[in-house]
Amino acid sequence: MMIGPKADIKSNRAHWSRFHNHKARLLSLRWIPTSNMASTTDVLKVSILGKESIHCGFHLIPYIARTVLTTLPSSTYVLITDTNVAGFHLETFEEEFNKELQSSGNGAKSRFLSLVIPPGETSKSREGKAQIEDFLLLNRCTRDSVILALGGGVIGDLVGFVAATLYVPG
Repeated sequence: MMIGPKADIKSNRAHWSRFHNHKARLLSLRWIPTSNMASTTDVLKVSILGKESIHCGFHLIPYIARTVLTTLPSSTYVLITDTNVAGFHLETFEEEFNKELQSSGNGAKSRFLSLVIPPGETSKSREGKAQIEDFLLLNRCTRDSVILALGGGVIGDLVGFVAATLYVPG
């Protein structure tokens, strides 16, 4: 299946970035080349319930940092991942988010935190949930905090559950 100019998602192994939406239904798919990004970053955006909720492409970390910071203003951004994914991507995420915070002038107002948890199904437990909640509370995260899940099913399930059930003051 060809999408856009010479872009075959299966053979190019594009990375998928998904913003969580519990009531998501796939409505449309369209190819969007981004002119303001580096020439190597073309983003395929999938529309869900009228919002472009799935973003696909290569070299997405700067794009994700810029998009999250401009569309979700917050005092705190928390990226949660596991040790497997952290080894490949955490340092780059930290660098890009901090660079974008500084260049946008929000560096003094906003902060970027990360939490790395053990991989696998054993992390989907009361103890795993408590570890994330304790981290958020100890770092004085508030209702405006943005929580990002970087990883597969276990991370997405656990972080989504924490975000949906956590009570934080403020």
